[in-house]
Amino acid sequence: MKLLCLSTLPCIGSCLAGVLLCSASFASAQGWMVQTLLTRVLSDGQPARVAIAVPQLPMAAMPPVQHVLVYPQPGSTPQLKVAGGSVNLALGGPWVRGIAHLQAQGVSVMYVDPPSDAGTRNLGSRPSREVAQDLAFAAKQAQQLFPRAQIHLAGYSSVAPLLDIAGNMEAFGKIVLAASALTNNRDSDWSHLRKPVLMLHAPSAQCDAAPFLEAQALARRNRFTLVQVGYERQEDKEDCGRTSQHVLQGQEAAVAKTVADWFDGKETPSVIGYASPQIAWREEIIAYQGPATFGSNQLEATLLLPEAGRFGSGPYPVLVFNHGDVNLDSAAVRNKSRIRDMVVAREFLHLGVAVVMPVRRGAGMSEGNYPRGFSQRDADASYKARIHSEDIFPALAWLKTRPELDASRVILSGQSAGGYSTMYIASQNPAGLIGAIDFSGGRNDIVGGGNAGYLNQMMVNGFAEFGRTTRIPTLWVFAENDSRYAANTIRASHEAFQAAGGKARLLLSPPIEGDGHHIHHKPVFWRAAVKEYLGEIGVVTRAN
Repeated sequence: MKLLCLSTLPCIGSCLAGVLLCSASFASAQGWMVQTLLTRVLSDGQPARVAIAVPQLPMAAMPPVQHVLVYPQPGSTPQLKVAGGSVNLALGGPWVRGIAHLQAQGVSVMYVDPPSDAGTRNLGSRPSREVAQDLAFAAKQAQQLFPRAQIHLAGYSSVAPLLDIAGNMEAFGKIVLAASALTNNRDSDWSHLRKPVLMLHAPSAQCDAAPFLEAQALARRNRFTLVQVGYERQEDKEDCGRTSQHVLQGQEAAVAKTVADWFDGKETPSVIGYASPQIAWREEIIAYQGPATFGSNQLEATLLLPEAGRFGSGPYPVLVFNHGDVNLDSAAVRNKSRIRDMVVAREFLHLGVAVVMPVRRGAGMSEGNYPRGFSQRDADASYKARIHSEDIFPALAWLKTRPELDASRVILSGQSAGGYSTMYIASQNPAGLIGAIDFSGGRNDIVGGGNAGYLNQMMVNGFAEFGRTTRIPTLWVFAENDSRYAANTIRASHEAFQAAGGKARLLLSPPIEGDGHHIHHKPVFWRAAVKEYLGEIGVVTRAN
C-alpha cells in the first residue's frame, strides 16, 4: 500500500515508509509534530487517513527514547486541527499532559487521532477490524520513528475497546491504562491476554464514570498490575476534568517513573503518591441474601459513608435509596453495571448521612430474574410494590450488621418503582424507619406509546392503601411534567394518602427542563426541602 505524507514544514531526510522524518523541525519547534497518513482504503475506494502526533525531540540532556506509548483518542472528536506541522496538543489525560515527565524517564508518546471515517463513532463503536488496522499502522510508524524503542499501548478512561481489540496484537509489548472507566465491563474476561497490563487509578477521585471498585475488581480477576495513585484527601465533588484526581493531576512525575520502571521490569509499588489513600466515601460493594423461588438470591448493594474528618466514625443515620425500573436492554441487565445514583447520594453524604443503594434481583450482579409483566390496569394497586420490596426488606435487615450504621435512624427513599416500593414499605412500619422520601414514585397507566391518563385511579388507590397504615411523616418530590403520571394524578394521590391518615408533604415542582420524572437528578429543586425534612425528623441540624 502506498502511504501518503502531508506536511507543511521543511524536512531533512525522506519520507520513510509513509512517515516524514523532520529532524531539524523536531529539534527547533515547540509542541507536537503532526503527520496525516493513509491508513486504509475504504470499500468505495476512498482513502481513510489518520493524523498522528509525536512530541518534539527531547533536549540533549534528556535520556534516549527507550519506550513509546501509542495512545489512540478514545472519543470521536479529532484533536489535531492541522494535517501536518507543529501544534500545541492540550489534552486532559495523563499521557499527553505528562509528556515532559515521561520523556525524562526515556518514554515518548505517539498520539493517534480518530481516523477520517470515524464520524461520530468513538473507539468502542468502530468496527474492531478497522481499529486493529489503524493501531497496527500507528505501531509501525512508531517503530520506524524510534527504531531502538519498545512500542506499547496506552489507554485512558475508555479502555475496554483496547483490551478487547488490541490486547493480543503482536505490535505492542505491554499495555498501560490510566483512570479506567469500566462500569459496563464488570463481567469482562481478559485473563487470556498474552501481554502484561498495568492500571493506574486514584481511589479518592470522584469521577462517576470511573469508580475505583470496578477497576480494582477487574485487575484482581484478570491478574493485571494495579497501582493506586494516592491523594491525602478525597476529592470534594464529582469531577472528571483536567484538574481532577481522576486524570492523576499533580502526580505526573510519579506516574512517569512508575510506568518506565514497569516497562523495564523493575518492582512495581502498590501505591504511589500519598501512602494511605482512601476510597472516595469509603465506598464498598456489599452482598446480602434475598428471597428466590427456590433457596435465595445473592443481591448486591453499594455502601457509602460520610467523611470521617467532618462527621466522625458513626454510627451514622442511613438512607436506603432504591432504583427505578430497569429495562431488560439496559446496561444494568446487559452489562451487569452497578446501579449507584451518586447525584442523590452526595446530597445526603454531605449532610452526614450514610447511603446504601440496593440492587434488586436480575440487575447488576444481583442474582435472579428481574420481575416484569405487571398489568397497567392492575386491580391490586400495591402488588408491584410488594414484589419489588421483597429484595429491599433484607437490605434493611442487613443494616444491623454494620456498627457504622445506626439501624434505629433509617430513611427510606427511591425513584419511580423504587419510590413506590418505598411508600409500601413505609406502610409496613419496619423497626428503625423514621422517614420516607418518594422521588416520582407511583404506578403508571401508560399503554403502548400513549400518554399518562388525567386520573390514574390505580395509583390513587395504591396511595390510599399506604396512607391507612403509614405512621411516619413522608416527603414526596414530583414535577408537573412527569411523563409517567399527570399532575392531577399526583395531587389526587397525595390527597388520598392524607385522607386515609398518612402524613405527607408534597413538593410538586412546576415543569422542569427535560422529563420531570427524573427530578431526582436535579437537586436544586429539592435540596432545601429535603434538608428541612431531615431536620424535622431529627437527622440533621443547622450545623450540617
